[in-house]
Amino acid sequence: MPAQAPAPIAPAPAVPGTEARSPGGRRRPGGPRARGRRVALVAYYSFAALIIVSCTLQVIRQVFFLPAAPSPYGSCEEGLLALVRAVERAREAAPGTDGEDAALARFRSTLAPAWGYRDGVAASCRGSAENERALDAIERLRYAEEHAARREAGDLAPLRRRVRAIVDGQLGPVSPR
Repeated sequence: MPAQAPAPIAPAPAVPGTEARSPGGRRRPGGPRARGRRVALVAYYSFAALIIVSCTLQVIRQVFFLPAAPSPYGSCEEGLLALVRAVERAREAAPGTDGEDAALARFRSTLAPAWGYRDGVAASCRGSAENERALDAIERLRYAEEHAARREAGDLAPLRRRVRAIVDGQLGPVSPR
């Protein structure tokens, strides 16, 4: 018996949208559904890119191009003295028995008036290496004092409350601090 040839494979039924194929056999999107998907993706990524660019520009502007408040002090030296006095006042205002957060709030609020002009003082001190070094030392003192106020409040506030309770209970009330 002679060998029979296999039956030819019947072509698949035509499905809408499958007639356009690339040379590699992959389907090329060409229907309205694919076009709508592309438009939606372009709109989505454009909106996301717009938000990213907008936020980036705002941050750059605020970090690098925000003008410094002019210093109300007549000279660089007066501004430096005001900053030092503010640190000293803040150091005296920080201690208390109400905890670290309250001590930091008192420290920072006492600093705020003079240190709000820090950038203006720095601008008036530009050009003098001695004054710039002095400003740097004052800033380091401020951060060290703030750290000390935080540490002191965390370590000493409970002890102060305990001693205050002992003194009030056994020795009579003392002046509040």
